[in-house]
Amino acid sequence: MEQTTVMVEFAMCGEEFNPDEVTKLLGILPTKTRIKGSMTDAQYHPAIETTWSLRNYENSINDLDQQLCQIINGLKDKTEILLKLKKEYNLYYMFIIVAYIYNDIESDIYLKRNTLDFISLLDAKLTIEIDTDTDTDTDTDIY
Repeated sequence: MEQTTVMVEFAMCGEEFNPDEVTKLLGILPTKTRIKGSMTDAQYHPAIETTWSLRNYENSINDLDQQLCQIINGLKDKTEILLKLKKEYNLYYMFIIVAYIYNDIESDIYLKRNTLDFISLLDAKLTIEIDTDTDTDTDTDIY
């Protein structure tokens, strides 16, 4: 039986910046970094931009705001540095939520005002993707 999984990520993206420098300035170890033009074993094309990201995973969709705040709370006192980096390297920021929901689990999705205010302060994009498995007992393709 599949289990609901939620991934929450903060991503810093741009043409050219040094992820190691960002790590030192923020004092936070990223979950993942990529350098523009680099390849990984699982990819067939080089990275189109440099990225520095923080991710966390949960097995519940019950409180997306709390899951997002786990990342935001580590960044809040780094706001000035983040804004400086954004301007200096022409970066853009993204908060990404991806949920895979199984077994007809229903949940309200909400984000608190202070969460949205922080995302807005960074002029970050917010992306939410919810994928549901509506029928786990059959192999019938609905398309």
